[in-house]
Amino acid sequence: MDYGRLISEQTNALSTPALRQITIEVQKIGGVNLGQGTCQLPPPPYIIEQAHNAAREGINRYTNPRGLQSLREAISKKLKAHNNLSADPETEILVTCGATGAFEAVCATLLNPGDEVAIFEPTYPYHVQAVLRHGAKINYISLKLQDDGWVFNPDHIRRAITPKTKFLLVNTPGNPTGKIYTREELETIAKILEPTDCMLVTDEIYEYMVFDGRKHISPATIPTLKDRTITMGGYSKTFSITGWRIGYCVAPPELAAVMANVLDRIYVCAPAPLQEGVARGVDHFHDQFYKDLNAKYEGKRNHFAAGLREIGLHPLMPQGAYYMLVRFDELMPGITSWDFARRLVETCGVGAVPSDDFVRDTSEAPYVRFCLAVEDPVLDDALDRMQALKPVAV
Repeated sequence: MDYGRLISEQTNALSTPALRQITIEVQKIGGVNLGQGTCQLPPPPYIIEQAHNAAREGINRYTNPRGLQSLREAISKKLKAHNNLSADPETEILVTCGATGAFEAVCATLLNPGDEVAIFEPTYPYHVQAVLRHGAKINYISLKLQDDGWVFNPDHIRRAITPKTKFLLVNTPGNPTGKIYTREELETIAKILEPTDCMLVTDEIYEYMVFDGRKHISPATIPTLKDRTITMGGYSKTFSITGWRIGYCVAPPELAAVMANVLDRIYVCAPAPLQEGVARGVDHFHDQFYKDLNAKYEGKRNHFAAGLREIGLHPLMPQGAYYMLVRFDELMPGITSWDFARRLVETCGVGAVPSDDFVRDTSEAPYVRFCLAVEDPVLDDALDRMQALKPVAV
């Protein structure tokens, strides 16, 4: 049997992300994996307890494809209080299998083969793979690193938006850059999109990790963007429950109805007792929980960056999220990002993701990405191991 002949062209074209390959190599040697973005911190005990309670109470069956009413209502209240967004839990909010499930619904709802999507680069590889799997073309918009962070050229957005472009994707805070889009930047995007039929799709999964006094601004709060924005979020990162797969999506009612139908056909619903556990957690935790979460990750960023500088590496300080891009070209000039990632594994037993996962042209991307969502002793272990890196003579 020629199984290869049976595999679809779209599936056959999928590549294995570098982060998966690095994870496998680090696991083989029992090293420290700071590559994959799996949060290794413990979930709040309250969330675990409430998920158990929900299962014992009989919340174990299919839910409405839109999600449990309790969770949709909790998300609606949270959006009003934290994001300054009004969203009807009956018609505009969907519970999804993670933000990944939300994006799958977006792509399945909006994209036909031959359509276009505009995406900022560096980008999250799963966004790219989902778009390509639906047969759409990607128009990339380059983010350039300056002293005050990653910035874009508005003219590049204008060129990326064509009559075939269904949506522009914004990830804020961003993976892998840690970029937080300012209100001024979002207003610029709004002006560019206003005369077009292009939607805005936002991934805000790291919204509670915002550093140096910055504020997270949901793009849908910009008045001219509200009716053209689909907002995606979730609790995988906030509650350290990446394996629970509880995300959400906020969309105009006409689109939300179609997306709910799509989700019903793909996987029916997210796990019922886990939805209820998250719903109770969202209602239970208030401002201090999120302030403490933010302070914890900002502290990890600052501590890890200081240790990297002592080694001779150059951290690109993220404005948010729990990743850090780190330049290695001063310590080891003339090698590729993949070569450096391999040396980290082979020499130090530390996993990091090469820039190949985030940009098409790696010649100007001499950096790797570390994940900081681990306990402090694990970060210290990684720093100790990386002391074995030796400068390369030019």
